[in-house]
Amino acid sequence: MSSSPNYVARKSIMGDCGGWIFLCVLLCWLIVPIFIMIYLIVRATRYRIEFYDDRIITRSGVFNVEERQSLLTTVMGVRIQQSFGGQLFRYGDVIVDTVGKWDVNTTDIKHPDELKRYLENIMRTKGTKGVHQIVSD
Repeated sequence: MSSSPNYVARKSIMGDCGGWIFLCVLLCWLIVPIFIMIYLIVRATRYRIEFYDDRIITRSGVFNVEERQSLLTTVMGVRIQQSFGGQLFRYGDVIVDTVGKWDVNTTDIKHPDELKRYLENIMRTKGTKGVHQIVSD
């Protein structure tokens, strides 16, 4: 696979595990919370959603690495949900309206507006048949 992805979406550390990190900082005088905090940060940074012309690849995991490659079907619309913390730290949930089922985890994505713009651009250029929904292998 020599081609590079058209767009890569990543999880936000604050959105994915911000509460746990805050708790670990409060309890940092204990050794175990420091290791938990490091694990949570690494786990969030290892999550990637790569968008190609004909497929989407999701990569995640620290010790057990999972790669999921999926084909695409029709997407009808895209919207963003952001909490107050999400607006401050620039993360949010990207909700994709599809015909069928969208089974890619797009919660707590960094810069959700960019992912929304990317998906809307594909919808405009190729029509609703150009953006697709993920179908499990």
